[in-house]
Amino acid sequence: MLNSPFEQFKIMLLYPFNIYDIDFSVTNISVLILIITFFLIGASLMIRKSLSIIPNNWQIFVEAIYQFIFSIVKEQTGTKGYKYFPHFFTVFFVVLAFNVVGLLPFSFTVSSHIIVTLTLALSYFISWIIVAFRTLGSEFIYVFYPKNMPAWLLPLLVVIETLSYFLRPFSLSIRLFANMLAGHILLHIIAGSFIYLYSISAILIIPIFFIISAVTILEIGISFLQAYIFTILLAIYLKDSLISHAH
Repeated sequence: MLNSPFEQFKIMLLYPFNIYDIDFSVTNISVLILIITFFLIGASLMIRKSLSIIPNNWQIFVEAIYQFIFSIVKEQTGTKGYKYFPHFFTVFFVVLAFNVVGLLPFSFTVSSHIIVTLTLALSYFISWIIVAFRTLGSEFIYVFYPKNMPAWLLPLLVVIETLSYFLRPFSLSIRLFANMLAGHILLHIIAGSFIYLYSISAILIIPIFFIISAVTILEIGISFLQAYIFTILLAIYLKDSLISHAH
């Protein structure tokens, strides 16, 4: 039994490795990220080879998720965002895998670390800015400059819109990180009470067992929900990079 609920999030050094003072050390989080990456690539190749005109149950499931994510892109960005659909499809499964794998026994929750979620969110934030300048050019400035507003109110609104825009990656990453962190801490605390009650009486573990099962199911649902929220917010942010606010 772990002594602290935060011990499950500890990054452990597995193999120190440096090149010209640049740290490339292997840790438990880097190994798990590589395993998840290769698993997703392998699953994608297997699904691609098994595609058929008459789909099996697995193909129906994947196509349902495909349609679900495509509907997000279509509703938020319109036809202009279609070419970015592979990004959303990939990031949904990456975040989902990061979340769900952490629920496995003796595993590690990659998305429970702010450095991972912030890196992912910041990468797309910078990418969407580049897309905005390539697509809208100078009209991108109107994202921070609300139209048809009183002149005396514009300076305040420009400051608010600018802060709101540049805080997006932080709010996006903290939302995912905090939900995963809180959920796993809750599971740890309930599991600790499970062991304590078992030492008192075996009968007492029955209600705790159902509580743990319910919280685990809830955490699986939250894992899907957080992957969905991360994806739809990225689509909303992309909309500002594709559609001009000048009119």
